[in-house]
Amino acid sequence: MMPVVEKIMYIALIIFAFMSVQTPKLRRAVVYLAVFSAGSAFVYVLLGAPDAALAEAVIGSTIATIIFLSALQKYKAFTVYYTNEMRHEYRQSNLFRRRNAVLERIENFCSGKDLEAHIMYTTESLQEVMKNHGWDIIVRRKNNKFSIYGMEQNYHIEEMKKYIDENFNDLRKLGYEIELHIGWSENE
Repeated sequence: MMPVVEKIMYIALIIFAFMSVQTPKLRRAVVYLAVFSAGSAFVYVLLGAPDAALAEAVIGSTIATIIFLSALQKYKAFTVYYTNEMRHEYRQSNLFRRRNAVLERIENFCSGKDLEAHIMYTTESLQEVMKNHGWDIIVRRKNNKFSIYGMEQNYHIEEMKKYIDENFNDLRKLGYEIELHIGWSENE
């Protein structure tokens, strides 16, 4: 019969393994993996394998976590919020079909700058997104009008302005209105 502590540890390991795979934040995933690894080391001690526990604690919990976190320091994410207040919701199944030319070009801009574009779809208002979320740019759609908002402090915004001027003319000819706004006010 398995002791209660072992059962609790096995359940905790399963939970932390699941959380590390399911979390959308990479830093959280690394922390969950570190806790998983420390829990594994404790289970090895309970099972009478102190040498494996020591190796897991040193390599899995410590060295691997430090390597992952230092690699994430070099990871450059570019958070793009895409808001369309006319929609009631975004379903996961529709997101891949609804990728539009504006977002594709923003992703191309990001990949050209070695940035990872994190696109967040929302039906929140522009003001809610600006106040409540961390963002690099916001793309607001109203029918055929796309307003792209960026902050002056973002050192990619001038490059993006040039990119939009050079690469969005064909969309403008198709009837799309595309504007880049640097900074924002409560009246937007």
